[in-house]
Amino acid sequence: MKAYVVPSAGEAPAILDVDIPEPEPGEVRVRVSAASVNGFDLAVAAGYMAGYFEHRYPLVLGREFAGVVDALGEGVEGVVIGDRVIGVVSKPHLQEGAFAEYTTAIVESGVALAPDSLSDAAAASLAHTGSTALVILDTLGDIAGKTLLIVGATGGVGTLLVQLTAAAGATVIATGRTDEGRALLRELGAAHAVDYADLEEEVRAIAPEGVDAAVHLIGDVGQVGSLVRDGGRLVSPVAYAFEGPDAERIRFATIAGYSTGDGLRKLADLVDQGALRVIVDREKSLDDTEAAFAEYAADHKIGNIVVIVGG
Repeated sequence: MKAYVVPSAGEAPAILDVDIPEPEPGEVRVRVSAASVNGFDLAVAAGYMAGYFEHRYPLVLGREFAGVVDALGEGVEGVVIGDRVIGVVSKPHLQEGAFAEYTTAIVESGVALAPDSLSDAAAASLAHTGSTALVILDTLGDIAGKTLLIVGATGGVGTLLVQLTAAAGATVIATGRTDEGRALLRELGAAHAVDYADLEEEVRAIAPEGVDAAVHLIGDVGQVGSLVRDGGRLVSPVAYAFEGPDAERIRFATIAGYSTGDGLRKLADLVDQGALRVIVDREKSLDDTEAAFAEYAADHKIGNIVVIVGG
């Protein structure tokens, strides 16, 4: 099968032909329709995750996907061959991935039926991205009536998180670099959409004493933390530490967006109820996966960049 692969340690990713994976017990094999680009994928491609996960080469890149169940491993329940699903490739090791014609995933924690209302591209942008947003929401705790700053809100996680936190009763201040992005954030539920270039000035004008909580998705974590009031909370899936003059006065948490079966089903239900929108910025072909990675790294996007693998 064709896949976007790291051939061996230190080598650059490339489109190669590799063996079709077989599902282990508790897993399904999926014929991939589409896969979304995430920061985790770029980190693996650059070799940054070698100290955290066992790497088995050739290593197929890609974390989240949509597709059709093609084969069942031993003991699988809840899905059948032919089901359209969303999923996350989340295993103790890295080898199978989503930027491929076929992948495998653990059913209990990484697969759910796809929302009927979503295209393949949108469905592929929900499982890992949405799971990260759900973990952030849970880590924030009770945010009803509180002021929440989301920095990096126009990305895949951010656009979902704006909706989830606004629905939970927060007054959301969200950052966007363009007029188009800020207009979308207001449409998704942000009470205030501000320009990241003028972050401190604009946030202080809204919350002079600081916001109750903040989510750091991009940029300088120290700058974001400085805008949180004494005793407030700062959450980040991309910063592993928070140091400096503000570290003692606010509560910091770094999170990882691991999926659960219940979480994936919740996300699918919210989409089908019309309570959650998935934003796709652009689509690429599997042969253009390298370009999709480069465009994701450039950060000039609103929502998700998706690789279309098959129909």
